[in-house]
Amino acid sequence: MMRLLLFFLFFGFILLVSSGLTSCKDTQTNPSLEPFPDSNVSFTKNVEPLFQQKCAPSPCHGGSAPTAGLNLESPSYSALINRTGLVIPGDANHSTLVQHLEGSLSPMPPPKFPQLTQNQITGIKTWINEGAKYN
Repeated sequence: MMRLLLFFLFFGFILLVSSGLTSCKDTQTNPSLEPFPDSNVSFTKNVEPLFQQKCAPSPCHGGSAPTAGLNLESPSYSALINRTGLVIPGDANHSTLVQHLEGSLSPMPPPKFPQLTQNQITGIKTWINEGAKYN
């Protein structure tokens, strides 16, 4: 009988841990981002919040030694626009940012980091094709 009780206690503990009930939800640092719209993509409402959450945290494109010298901490617009070829307003396919995000150049983010969704990549492309405005 004692073995059966221990089995159920152990099994219950495993279920509790695997369901995440023992984790502290307050430590979640990456809340969901709004999906990108199909058009009229806003830099300040869509693009920059994505970069702040997914790209700027250390050890990536933030802090005192950002990867490839590209600091995407706020404000990040000038870092994107002033880097030759990174964002070519009106031409997402030739913008190296998109080439990195789609993996035709060294994929960004690297595979060990959380990847952008297809909606996020498409949204960045739409923003660039719409003129890469600071809106």
